[in-house]
Amino acid sequence: MTIQTDGFLKSSLRGHLFALITILIWSSTFIVSKILLNQLTPIQILITRFVIAIAFLSILLPKFVKPASLREELLFLAIGTALAGYFVCENSALQYTYSSNVSLIVATIPLITGLLSMVFFKTRFLNLRSTAGFVLAYSGVWVIMTKGQTVGGSGTIGDFLALGAAVLFAIYSLLMQRVTGARSLIQMTRKVFLYGLIALSVTAVVQGRPFAIRQIDGKAVLSLLFLGIVASSLAFLLWNHAIRHIGPVMTSQYIYLVPVVTTAMAAVVLKETITVRTVAGTGLILAGLVLSERSQAAHRQSEKIGASM
Repeated sequence: MTIQTDGFLKSSLRGHLFALITILIWSSTFIVSKILLNQLTPIQILITRFVIAIAFLSILLPKFVKPASLREELLFLAIGTALAGYFVCENSALQYTYSSNVSLIVATIPLITGLLSMVFFKTRFLNLRSTAGFVLAYSGVWVIMTKGQTVGGSGTIGDFLALGAAVLFAIYSLLMQRVTGARSLIQMTRKVFLYGLIALSVTAVVQGRPFAIRQIDGKAVLSLLFLGIVASSLAFLLWNHAIRHIGPVMTSQYIYLVPVVTTAMAAVVLKETITVRTVAGTGLILAGLVLSERSQAAHRQSEKIGASM
């Protein structure tokens, strides 16, 4: 019996690296979006961000692929709508609570992704070690969230919006794995953003919110370019690569790191306070991430060995 592990390990390593880089980029978007909300509405930020992302991806790869089937287009519509909904909820939550709070609630994405995958796709998810990891991680989330940060007494509204964002991103990750066919990741990501832009435009029309941007400063322009090119185009390409290499559940585990990085950035840029509870919660989150990752890695390796026998 010969077990081929080199290719698997290299692929796994690339997936973990792509996920980590993406998380570092996305952690900064909470800060950037929080600052932009002083000049623009969530819909204005998101529509501009999606347009920039689509334009940049089209420059990278001008070739468009003809739709394969109505079923596939409906799948991309669902993915794009879920992604647009995630951003709307996240940016709206930032209007009601601190950026560090939103990032902490978004850290529940791995649990939601795993549970939805287990329910709908019958994947193995919960065991003793992974359950212990999730208990540790979400204990950390609870410790930090109970430090009482709110904006204008509307923290609860922001919390629920952030939770809605977490559910929608979990749906996005799982649906993205269902996409098949001969299409590059650039083409796939661009199509998702195209449908997401449609969903955002419909939302803007239904809400009757003005889209036209009347006046912004140079810092806001640079922030929008960062969100559209780096945080959307490049980061989502890396994230989708990670999903291909290590799967949506394992990729989503890295979202545990978002509150850690965002809290540090918020303290420096937005002067949000880091307390003893924040440090303790951060330690629990990291411990839970490591424990859960080891559990999933051991499970994948055992499956690999079983398939090679």
